Amino acid sequence: MKMEAENASIFSKVLYMENKDLYDRLSELAAGDIVPLHMPGHKRNTDIFSMSNPYGIDITEIDGFDNLHNADGIIKEDFKRAAKLFGADETLFLVNGSSAGNMAAICGASKKGDTVIVARNVHCSVNNALFLNELNPVYIYPEIDEIGICTGITRESVRAALEEHPEACEVIITSPTYEGVVSDIKGIAEETHRFGAVLIVDEAHGAHFNFHDKFPESAVKCGADAVIQSIHKTLPSFTQTALLHLNGNLIDKDRVKKYWNIYQSTSPSYILMAGISRCLTFLEDDMCDSVSSGYMDEYVFRLTNLRKEIKKLKYIKLQEVDDISKIVLVVNDGKNLYDKLLNDYGIQLEMASVNYCIAMTSVGDKQVYYDRFIEALRELDTPENEYSGSYSPALVKAVVVLNMYEADSCDNETVNICDSIGHIAASNICFYPPGINLVNAGEVVTQEVIDVIKDGLGHGLSAIGVEKAADGSTLIKCVKQRTVL
Repeated sequence: MKMEAENASIFSKVLYMENKDLYDRLSELAAGDIVPLHMPGHKRNTDIFSMSNPYGIDITEIDGFDNLHNADGIIKEDFKRAAKLFGADETLFLVNGSSAGNMAAICGASKKGDTVIVARNVHCSVNNALFLNELNPVYIYPEIDEIGICTGITRESVRAALEEHPEACEVIITSPTYEGVVSDIKGIAEETHRFGAVLIVDEAHGAHFNFHDKFPESAVKCGADAVIQSIHKTLPSFTQTALLHLNGNLIDKDRVKKYWNIYQSTSPSYILMAGISRCLTFLEDDMCDSVSSGYMDEYVFRLTNLRKEIKKLKYIKLQEVDDISKIVLVVNDGKNLYDKLLNDYGIQLEMASVNYCIAMTSVGDKQVYYDRFIEALRELDTPENEYSGSYSPALVKAVVVLNMYEADSCDNETVNICDSIGHIAASNICFYPPGINLVNAGEVVTQEVIDVIKDGLGHGLSAIGVEKAADGSTLIKCVKQRTVL
């Protein structure tokens, strides 16, 4: 069922159109036939979700429309609606994405120089907060599974870290991960609170959890003190919209709100806030028996059937994860399958890694998306896509010499990655997505780090913190004239 040549090449046309601005390119994409198995969660499905011309509703803080930074009217009421829907004590809108929520919660719950317990597989925005508040991280590591992805953080590892560092004021973890792996939040919350610390959970990929019993339980209801959710990822809202939930009395809510104000634009988009508000209304209506259209129930039903069909494939394997909304396809070359689905079948996935790729689903999906997806996978289910058992790990053990803020004060130099072993990194390096730092500034560049970077680049993955020289060699920034041998 490969697309006709003209349709199959539409993506390339969009990418390489000349004399077009971004809006024109987006319009071409919207008019095309590309299946969006990626975020945002509205999936460009205007049959269900629609708004008027954005120019007609784009305003600033005029009379009658409240102020995000001093909400006492309609926006404040939306805060309350969101808190009720998601089960939080308090909820705040985020128009700078979950990244702003992560930084606000982490900085608000700590003071400069504090010790914090941090899962090593956190999003790079968490590391930005550690840098900005000059925090001293104690890393805990998840296990790596048979395809190279991180498993969940355990309560035992959190307990051990807190016993060794009882002065720690925060525990920070990501759950679910990009791949849909969920940690034992209830157990981790119990251990964290026993030591008087607060638990901050980056639940960016779990905003949908509270709206169907086939999904895991949200960290909001499992004892976390601060939970950050990207409602644009898995729910029908605009890109860049998110929520910050606050619970309990351990966390200093006023101080978190102070940093929330700092990391938010002083000119928040009313279009984005309206998108959040419409998303809340959609969820309220879908949960109300009297007016329910059953969108979530229908979505889970179709998703379950899709997963059943994928499991019938012989060579392409479906990785079982905690969050069924994530379709993790295990293959010999994730980027190759990703590219074939896009270029030959007009199906855009969310991301590719060395040995797997991810399709993101949501309530905004149409059945035709799943029909085309499974048909394409059946055609691609050949021996060349069978996983060989060889993988690059998502993480490597860090050798910390300097904290990130200390490394930032040092002079740096550009070093060929082949000559960088033993050098101290001067910038963070990560593959994006998923945005997990492979090495942080101030850490030693080991042979394992180099191998993982080379492997990822060799498979066509996009890396932040590396650059290409004119001769094609790979360069990284290192602390000048300092090595650890």
